Amino acid sequence: MNIALKQKFEDSTWDYQGEFTKAYTHGFHSYPAMMIPQVARRLILEYSNGGDTLLDPFCGSGSVLVEAKLNKRYSWGIDLNPLAILIARVKTTPVEPKLLTGKLWDILEGLNTLQPGEVQVPDFFNIRFWFKERVIFELAKLKAVINRIEANEIREFFQVVFSEVVRLSSNSRSSEFKLYRYPRERLQNHEPNPIKLFGSKAMANIAGMERYYKEVPDSYWVRPILGNTLKLGEIPKDSVNIVVTSPPYGDSRTTVAYGQFSRLSSQWLELEEYESVDKKSLGGIPTKTLQHSLPSKALNNAIQLISEADEHRTKDVLSFYIDLNKALIEIDKVVKRGGMMCFVMGNRSVKAIRLPTDVILVELLTDLGYAHLLTIVRNIPSKRMPLQNSPSNIAGKVSDTMHKESIVIMRKE
Repeated sequence: MNIALKQKFEDSTWDYQGEFTKAYTHGFHSYPAMMIPQVARRLILEYSNGGDTLLDPFCGSGSVLVEAKLNKRYSWGIDLNPLAILIARVKTTPVEPKLLTGKLWDILEGLNTLQPGEVQVPDFFNIRFWFKERVIFELAKLKAVINRIEANEIREFFQVVFSEVVRLSSNSRSSEFKLYRYPRERLQNHEPNPIKLFGSKAMANIAGMERYYKEVPDSYWVRPILGNTLKLGEIPKDSVNIVVTSPPYGDSRTTVAYGQFSRLSSQWLELEEYESVDKKSLGGIPTKTLQHSLPSKALNNAIQLISEADEHRTKDVLSFYIDLNKALIEIDKVVKRGGMMCFVMGNRSVKAIRLPTDVILVELLTDLGYAHLLTIVRNIPSKRMPLQNSPSNIAGKVSDTMHKESIVIMRKE
């Protein structure tokens, strides 16, 4: 679509190369594909006004919601992942740092006063594959002491710390978002200390909370909701001034498996519904045919090219865009006339064919009555992947990985 190409350009001022991205509560917990706060903040300030209502329909761990509250916007966040919503709620809820510091010492001292019956070692599937026996017992002790805390906001703060410690203490490579067990040689030398990790991570998070607590305005609500973007019934129609979001770049089987990333923490925290996260995500259930009615020439061209190489894989691709369009229709119901849509997304490759998701998004939203203002292309300085890979495993045959992303700006007419 020509409109997407004419108003698309690179702008290195959106790269934020080398800038600190973990200020305030942003560094509380790792999470896949987090929007950096600088991008979220700039979009909020340039395309909305103080007192406006923001929606992030794929809010993940809440980076956009944190920036919305810091910059005096009301905000809604939606996500399928119960761990993500827990993290988002903790990151956006100001808690007196002195209370947290005092409770941290209570937790550490409480480890020595636990009665045998208080420590309940979980027995979920493959727990001893993913954790060493000593680590399991120490994590169980930490969980027992945290569960003693009566104040919900304080207990959840330390549950988020605990969740990150679970990830760092497991036998899975912490540099990966999918679960990959350390090889035997590496595992022999892997001796994490969950209690020490908990203490240091808690202190770091309290330090982040201290700055957030001092600077965040009180009167602007944040509402992270566990739910599906395909059904936004809780949000009033025509109530949102701006959408700022970074949706999945593709189906969870071949891009980021958010449910898999969250599995171990969710099992330890006994969070419900985590098992269905990836299946309920966009494109989680493949379409049965390649027939569709989506108003996108760019998608049709891509589908044609991919189907010539692999029809089965093409169905995965198409199912993602079908669900994305359903989500856009639902999001449109809550956006006011004149409201802004700001989407940050990458154009991934399938079968060495680049999918122009930014152009497809413009076409889908144009059909819903939105005007395309511009598309900004930014580099992803911190992307943890090589600039080339070999998806076909054929010697000498490589393709580019995703090291740029597009910021698509549209307005509801």
